[in-house]
Amino acid sequence: MKLFLTAAAIAALGLAGCNKTEPAATDGASSTPAPAAETVAPAAAAAPAVEGPAAGKWKITMTTMGQTMPATETCYATQTSFADAQKMQQQAGVTCSEQSYNREGDAVVGHSVCTSDIGGKATKITTDTRITGDLKAKYTMDMTSVMDPAPAPGMSEQKISIAAERLGDC
Repeated sequence: MKLFLTAAAIAALGLAGCNKTEPAATDGASSTPAPAAETVAPAAAAAPAVEGPAAGKWKITMTTMGQTMPATETCYATQTSFADAQKMQQQAGVTCSEQSYNREGDAVVGHSVCTSDIGGKATKITTDTRITGDLKAKYTMDMTSVMDPAPAPGMSEQKISIAAERLGDC
């Protein structure tokens, strides 16, 4: 699971920056912290019109490999652009040869091809993302990542669904 979450973090690293994350008070599922905020929002270079989630307190629920993780709450101090998120991604040691996020109707659709160290191996991660909803109030992000080489047998392709709901100001 740790390898998968690493891949998810690489695929979605960035928009939260160094914002505070804590388990959601309303999930009641577990006291184990859910993945850090860096795994919550997509990172990519994009046209200036595509912005990340609005500043504020967000409740984030991630489903991966058929399992829903305990919800987390995080505060985004500011709305971060996809371009700023790409800079954070580079600082974390992720190198991308392709990154694009564009509006397609009501959705934001992204594609990235990045390389990162996973388990001591340079791993190529190709990710396709679709974000629907309102990045100011409530959205869903679906990602499919293909890793080469696979970090473990049967883990070459991973699917993640993230549901995010803005709860108010931080």
